[in-house]
Amino acid sequence: MNNKMRCAEQMQQELQHFRCPLCGEAFTLVNEQRSLRCPNTHTFDIAKQGYVNLLTKAVHTHYDKQLFEARQRIIVGHKFFNPLVKSIVNAIDEQMGSDKVQQSTILDLGCGEGSHLAAICDALSQQTSKQITGCGIDLAKPGIQLAAKHYPNQIWFVGDLARPPYQKHSFQFLLNILSPSNYDAFDSLLEYGGSVIKVIPGEHYLQELRHAFYSTSRATYSNVETLRLFKEHYPESEMHHLHYTVELDKAGLSDLLYMTPLTWNIPESTRQTFLNQETAIITCDLLLLIGRRSNKN
Repeated sequence: MNNKMRCAEQMQQELQHFRCPLCGEAFTLVNEQRSLRCPNTHTFDIAKQGYVNLLTKAVHTHYDKQLFEARQRIIVGHKFFNPLVKSIVNAIDEQMGSDKVQQSTILDLGCGEGSHLAAICDALSQQTSKQITGCGIDLAKPGIQLAAKHYPNQIWFVGDLARPPYQKHSFQFLLNILSPSNYDAFDSLLEYGGSVIKVIPGEHYLQELRHAFYSTSRATYSNVETLRLFKEHYPESEMHHLHYTVELDKAGLSDLLYMTPLTWNIPESTRQTFLNQETAIITCDLLLLIGRRSNKN
């Protein structure tokens, strides 16, 4: 079964979770299960790679194919975020333990090339007998194309979180990993009793890059405002601190510099000076925030 057929089959099974981002009406599969269409005839084709592009016009960002390939190598090859993935899996598994529902739905908002979501879903599938349904959405088409190519077991959309293509309260878990928050989307998509798991940088995240490339205020990072907003929306939230280091070789350092916005405006000569190192110890300092939506009264 190719990725397009697999995507159509998954869409059919989970169709109740999706809606048209333009009018909010429910989707049906048409054109021999090659397209999603709503009653107002808004139609979106399933791409041959196995994803659906819901944008009505092209969006240009800094996030290109090469960036996402570098990010995938950092996550999968260099295992830079393995402790983070394990922590998220444990948090979800703990909350699923008391839930008698046999299916868990997870949406990654700003999923990039999908490696985090795929690893989390795979690990949960091995730890639980429940059916794990994972969906990812991102504004960057190159990221979703890579996600669909490498991780066909999840459902992938190119889309805008300002107009999410999902029915209200469809997901038990929302992931928001090193990506901007959209609290309106959180409120709309999270089911009652469900959880938002948000990951933000800690003060020392990638401090080696900040110290190498900046001598101003950007040499330090503050997450105070991000924390305040999360706690404002989820007053009973939990916070877990992850702090560890990873040794990267020259290839890993090159991938890291390519994937992080911290280096986008750095002169090439400065980047090359940093890459003259054979290896370097890099700090991963993250805060795992868990906010739970109260059960409906």
